[in-house]
Amino acid sequence: MRVSRILATAALSSLALGVGATAAHADPQPVLTVSPSPARPGSPVTISLDGGCDTSTVTASSRAFTGSVTLTASSTSGIYRGTATIRRDARAGTHTINIFCPSDGTSSFTFTVAGSATPSPTPTRGARGGVGGSIAGTDAAKVAAGAGLVTLAAAGGTLALRRRAKH
Repeated sequence: MRVSRILATAALSSLALGVGATAAHADPQPVLTVSPSPARPGSPVTISLDGGCDTSTVTASSRAFTGSVTLTASSTSGIYRGTATIRRDARAGTHTINIFCPSDGTSSFTFTVAGSATPSPTPTRGARGGVGGSIAGTDAAKVAAGAGLVTLAAAGGTLALRRRAKH
């Protein structure tokens, strides 16, 4: 009975190792990166593709781009890179990038475009606020009454401080 358990354990272990070995040799899925993310209409973006093709160049296309882009492989890292320009009239939201590799066909990825390319206006100087309609005309009686109230408040404050200092 011990021998049968040992043989069953060995068989299951071999099966598990065999399944893991086939998964380890599978080709990794290509990874596409768009920078900056989210992209802005009218601005350039860098497209990087890691894996998924064995040629020296691939083509990236999207309805959000001004045209197709050729991505060139780096000789050392195997990462394909290129620069695209987002159309000025590209709508905000998710867009599709189609990557065409002559040896492997077409792969589709998505990326995000942010709001409009028109920057908000930056003020160059302060607002012309004026006095806001608070002064319609100068009235000598009101100016004198205001000055009297300020003088009375100052005298009252001085008197209160003197009384407090004596105690």
